[in-house]
Amino acid sequence: MSRVFHSVLLAALAATTIAAGAAAQQVSNTNRQATLVMRNGDHHSGTLVYHNNNNLNLIENGQDRAYPIDDIVLVDFAGGDPNASELGRLPTTINGRDVNHHMLALRDGSVVHGRMYTITPTAITFNTRGGHQDFDLNNVARWYVSPPAARQMYANILGTQPPAPVATSGQSVPAGAITVSANQPWTDTGITVRKGARLAFSTTGQVAIRQGATEQLGPDGSPTEARAGAPSQAIGVGGLIGRVGTGAPFPIGSNSQPIAMPASGRLYLGVNDAGVSDNSGAFIVTIVR
Repeated sequence: MSRVFHSVLLAALAATTIAAGAAAQQVSNTNRQATLVMRNGDHHSGTLVYHNNNNLNLIENGQDRAYPIDDIVLVDFAGGDPNASELGRLPTTINGRDVNHHMLALRDGSVVHGRMYTITPTAITFNTRGGHQDFDLNNVARWYVSPPAARQMYANILGTQPPAPVATSGQSVPAGAITVSANQPWTDTGITVRKGARLAFSTTGQVAIRQGATEQLGPDGSPTEARAGAPSQAIGVGGLIGRVGTGAPFPIGSNSQPIAMPASGRLYLGVNDAGVSDNSGAFIVTIVR
């Protein structure tokens, strides 16, 4: 073999090795792309990183951001909402105990109950009754971190949404209207909007913004309650607000004039309050495109 040919061969092998390594790194990064669905309704997307602590981290815009596991409902690797069949297999009891055990939903439609043990760039290890099992992230659609919270968040898909409340005015919920419960951070309208599209909102109902409160608030909220920490400073606490995707909340209130959507994506409705767990009541909202 000539020295020239030998040098060319070595160069070709080196180039192949480098290319393979780059491809493997690309696959690794692709495998770790995920969206964290939070208990407050926020969605955060980026490259998933796990440091063996009580957080899940995402690389977002080049920065490593930590999210407490206790604040996460699920980790979505596939995109889109889960279906009723998948949600129906979320664990409610394990060995007779109602606990926050995890569930993996695999892309082939099967599910695995257990507990996350660790995550590598390409796989997640689950501790199941049969011991540790490794699952390639390419085969994972969703990892449910809190099944009870997922059941609550996707109650409309499961068909377990509680009976629609009756508005304070005495009128029952009309067909096609959306019930925005005051004790839920955000309610998915099921509507995807385009930026600039104009939607009109017709709202009835009343809410209370703290446990035991006697004051009932309409969709414009309280004119006197301090707004510090509320999602929107442009409307009273307890008022009806909207959000497209994970964008900034915008006020809706009792305004019935069309509102231009600030972005493209899924439309959510909520109550303008920093902490909603002790709220009660609901708004009944009819949306007209």
